[in-house]
Amino acid sequence: MAAATVWDLFQHAVDDSGSRDAVVDPANRSELCGSAPRRLSFNALQQEVLSLAAALAANGVRRGDILMVQLPNIVELPMIYLAAARLGAVISPAPMQYRAHELSMIIGSAEPVAIISISRFKGESPLAEFDALVDKGVLDSKILRLCVDGEAPGWQSLPRLMTDAAPLDRNLPTPDAESLFTLCWTSGTTGTPKGVPRRHRHWLAMIPSFEDATALPANASMLAPFPMVNMAAISVFLIYWLSVRGKLVLHHPMDLSVFLEQIEQEQAVYTVAPPALLSLLLAKPELLDSRDVSSLSIIGSGSAPLTPGMITGFKEKLGVDVVNMFGSNEGCCLVSDATDVPDPAARANLFPRFGAPGFSWHNRIAQSFKTRLVDVDSGNEIVEAKTPGELLIKGPTVFEGYWRSEHDNDGLFDQEGFFRTGDLFEITGDNNAFYRFVGRNKDLIVRGGMKISPEEIDQLLSTHPHVLEAAVAAMPDEHLGQRVCAFVVMKDNHTLSLEQICDHLAERGLARFKWPEKMVQLQALPRNPLGKVVRHTLENMH
Repeated sequence: MAAATVWDLFQHAVDDSGSRDAVVDPANRSELCGSAPRRLSFNALQQEVLSLAAALAANGVRRGDILMVQLPNIVELPMIYLAAARLGAVISPAPMQYRAHELSMIIGSAEPVAIISISRFKGESPLAEFDALVDKGVLDSKILRLCVDGEAPGWQSLPRLMTDAAPLDRNLPTPDAESLFTLCWTSGTTGTPKGVPRRHRHWLAMIPSFEDATALPANASMLAPFPMVNMAAISVFLIYWLSVRGKLVLHHPMDLSVFLEQIEQEQAVYTVAPPALLSLLLAKPELLDSRDVSSLSIIGSGSAPLTPGMITGFKEKLGVDVVNMFGSNEGCCLVSDATDVPDPAARANLFPRFGAPGFSWHNRIAQSFKTRLVDVDSGNEIVEAKTPGELLIKGPTVFEGYWRSEHDNDGLFDQEGFFRTGDLFEITGDNNAFYRFVGRNKDLIVRGGMKISPEEIDQLLSTHPHVLEAAVAAMPDEHLGQRVCAFVVMKDNHTLSLEQICDHLAERGLARFKWPEKMVQLQALPRNPLGKVVRHTLENMH
């Protein structure tokens, strides 16, 4: 019987691969959290998940209740997701970077019945942030607070509750496909977290896109370096992991030496990494040569422009295909893989027009996921090439609206039920079969009435041999309205002038009005917890 819920997926994995490794802690967990790393088979994981579910139920957690969780990628995190899947509870994960300000907004909106966190992470105490909210009256002192690594004042030990709990009532109903499973948070362009509720069926609808893009074998070893708090990590490193009955190797935060060690030790077949890291590995071959990474066959990347040279380099040097992914918590699911887009130069920039009439694709998600472009001002559909428009999406992966936010949901869907993503693309490529991302609607730079896509310039700047990563943002101008400012992170100790940057853009044929008129060199680009460049922060840095 086909799985209808995340719990069904887990049970199928246990039945099929019970004795196999299911989940493996970060190798440096002791250093990060002060507790020894663990390795669990699917059978052992099931036992702990049922004990956890029993402990939560014994403490009043019921179907539909929201559990706020702030944990790094350690074995307890997927365990908690799975226990919630058994009870029909809803997981609301918070990135480890969130502090009292962001946490208070989530608590006020989600109204969780319990908080689950850890006493130590990277020398700090996440519990202290919640304790401060209790002191301020933001968080009810009587709320159930559970600590995964022991007791603390005001916090109960989750391991002890699991040991003491009576077995879970087998007659307790499991959730159905319509039940909410997650309430993730996206900051968008405003910086204020917006809740994105997703049902079990929303998550399972993602599976075909990853199956066809990566073609992982059964029981594949998967290395998960992205925090399991959003679409990118939950869809691949929770849902797809269960679908392939794989070995989930956890990693967080990014530590390059540990990351490479885990690939070698756990024989990882698949992982994900930001483009800047992949470019760094190619630029410094001694890093790759320090470990045997020959088990890798495919890498997912995204959140920033990819370069053709990086995709080609991994294929030629390691035999690894890089998949370009463009997703969102709301349910966008564009994937550019080596089958549908074999040319590396095209795969770095282009995405198949899934669901657009007249095109057929290898990836099955195209059969259910519909896309179109519309003019931002008129709302008219765009069918010609080289005309930027807002991407609209519709299909089983797409959510139904933001959590308790009439303002954000006003006009969010068009009359035919297509979600307005706020992402700008243009039609391009052979036979106009592809989309190219040009930026966010609110990120567009308008210079003297001319609209400039920042993403286009980001990508061209990143092709300079001395540039590790780059991004542009608007700076105000009393005559033109806005001008372009470039923010550049250099490789090693190289330096570049604004003139040299513009010469590079001229060589690549970029129109002069798009050239940066100021350059700022940074040690790192500002990113949100999901790894995306925070362009409005850059706008305040010039």
